[in-house]
This record gives sequence, C-alpha cells and structure tokens, in this order.
Amino acid sequence: MATSPSAKQSLLAPQAALLLDILHRIQKIDPEFPIQYAICLLVISQNEGCSITNLAEKSDLALSTVSRIVGALSDYRQLGQPYEFVQVKVSDTERRRKELYLTALGKASLKEILLPLEKLV
Repeated sequence: MATSPSAKQSLLAPQAALLLDILHRIQKIDPEFPIQYAICLLVISQNEGCSITNLAEKSDLALSTVSRIVGALSDYRQLGQPYEFVQVKVSDTERRRKELYLTALGKASLKEILLPLEKLV
C-alpha cells in the first residue's frame, strides 16, 4: 500500500521541526552564519585536538576553505567580528601542526544549538 504525500509529510514533520529549530538557533549566532562553519564546529567538537588538515578531511571541505573558517571561528576574521568558538594551539610535538579545541564560549554555544536534541535522549 502506497503512502500518500500528506502522510509522508506528517511522518517527516517532527524531524523537520527539530532541524528547523536547530537551524534557527544557528541563525541566532549570526543571521548569515554559514552552514560550513557549523559543520566545522561540530567536527571539532567530536575531534578536539584535530589538525586543520584533519578537519578538512572530516568536513569534506578544501583545506584553504577550512583554514579561513578556523580563522573566523577562532580569533581572526577578515570581515566582521571573530566568533571565538575555537582555540588554535601549536602542537607540543610538531611545531607546524595546529590543533583545534572548543573554547568555553564554543562549548556553550554548541550546547545551546543542540538543545533540541536533548528531547530525543
């Protein structure tokens, strides 16, 4: 038996509402906060201490793009205020390697963004 289009919409409505809530929370950070920034922020949160190269691989974005995103998420942004969500540290073992960690502000902001997901747990 085929499912009608309206039945499919009602099945997806809770997930769509949840995603929309999360996107609105991202938008509160900055109305023009790029989705690539959010992706990088989430990848860093799951892989704290990763390098910029690792972040590029895991986010499936170009290294040059990720480098610019990390600048904006940390304390350097070409246009506008930096977000200060990420701290960039030089590795103790390899001077050329930059390791990425969430700041307290980054953790708090990410927790606020993901708050709707707590309803599922």
